[in-house]
Amino acid sequence: MKQFKLTFLLTVLMSMVGAKAFAQFAVDNADGKTIYYGFNGKGGVTVCNNNYSFYYKGVVNIPESVTYNGTIYPVTSIGKDAFSGCDGLTSVTIPNSVTSIGDDAFYYCDKLTSVTIGNSVTSIGVEAFKNCSALTSVIIPNSVTSIGQSAFSGCTGLTSVTIPNSVTRIGERAFYKCSGLTKVIVNDIAAWCNISFSGSLSNPLTYAKHLYSNENTEITNLVIPDEVTRIKDYAFYYCSGLTSVTIPNSVTSIGSSAFYYCSGLTSVTIPNSVTSIGSSAFYYCRGLTSVTIPNSVTSIGSSVFNGCTGLTSITIPNSVTSIGGTAFYYCSGLTSVTIPNSVTSIGSSAFYFCSGLTDIYCHIEKPLTILSNVFFDVPKKTCTLHVPIGRKVLYKAAAVWNDFLYIVEDLPTGIVSIDNSQLTIDNDVWFTLNGVRLNGKPTIPGIYIVNGKRVVVK
Repeated sequence: MKQFKLTFLLTVLMSMVGAKAFAQFAVDNADGKTIYYGFNGKGGVTVCNNNYSFYYKGVVNIPESVTYNGTIYPVTSIGKDAFSGCDGLTSVTIPNSVTSIGDDAFYYCDKLTSVTIGNSVTSIGVEAFKNCSALTSVIIPNSVTSIGQSAFSGCTGLTSVTIPNSVTRIGERAFYKCSGLTKVIVNDIAAWCNISFSGSLSNPLTYAKHLYSNENTEITNLVIPDEVTRIKDYAFYYCSGLTSVTIPNSVTSIGSSAFYYCSGLTSVTIPNSVTSIGSSAFYYCRGLTSVTIPNSVTSIGSSVFNGCTGLTSITIPNSVTSIGGTAFYYCSGLTSVTIPNSVTSIGSSAFYFCSGLTDIYCHIEKPLTILSNVFFDVPKKTCTLHVPIGRKVLYKAAAVWNDFLYIVEDLPTGIVSIDNSQLTIDNDVWFTLNGVRLNGKPTIPGIYIVNGKRVVVK
């Protein structure tokens, strides 16, 4: 019986606490505006939605604290849908006491032209300002760490946005359809490189295309700070205002689509510290004329230089083992390419539409099995395929490679072994070390090449 009474009492007390946590009440501001609140169970109150919230009009200044039944409560959050659909709301000030802005908090406030966000807010919720089409600028304070999915989606009037160095994550489609954006203001490039973008439409640069260090200074010659070790995916997506990029030795990886469609980029320096370049990293950077890939890189991802029509030559270092699909797709300005012996795979359409190629220097000693589209639209009747000495016969017999009319064996062999057992072979093709083909087995003592090996004739 005692146990029953105790359980009953606890249940009643918990229900009373719960009732208070969800209770709503109204408080008039000094300007006469009525705002609705709810207890959040943490000693503070949340600005909350009610059936009449869409009647908010004009200017609303949310106070840092409110008094209810003689007790002062801090205002710590803007709740879900708090001002959703308030088509008469023109301006709102969020105080420093608020730490979070809830999902859909200002959804479709299409007359909202000004919002001041207090410097204690750490998160902006999903669709918080979606379709606030009258907003022209937003300064996100240096306390915010995350911007939710579609937070500013459909803010078509937005012309500038300031992203602080505190932000570490921006959700998918956060700035979708922000077609009026012309500038993104960032005062810490290192912090910007470290943001986890959920996709291309989470980066406001997709629409703005121009990066600024302050309201009036555009960044065109980008210097990545030394403390950066990784340039994350989509970091400078569609930033066509960039003309040059210098990457320091501290960086080890360049993320996928990191410099996607930076069409104004003419120069990029990739240091030896970089070991991986993500897919589409320099996609359609058509202003690039030359790129040196360092010998620290082991793979070239898919579409890394896709559409870089300004590239005229590319040397792939002998550290690279794989060339991804469409890696150099539509690099129509490319006249020569060097493929090292280290490469063991070349992906689909890797050099598709490289119609300007005149020379391919392929150091691979045994022709790789590749798809027929790898060199599609490369002028195979005029482009010269250069192969290692003694390997022409193999390339002539290999599918796709044998489509090239001119195959020349003039590259030094990568095999360095000296094998005297080959001296008994009389009918193979012999070459001097300079690549001169001989008529039969040589009689003069020296080192020659036969069957791709160096042999000594005594």
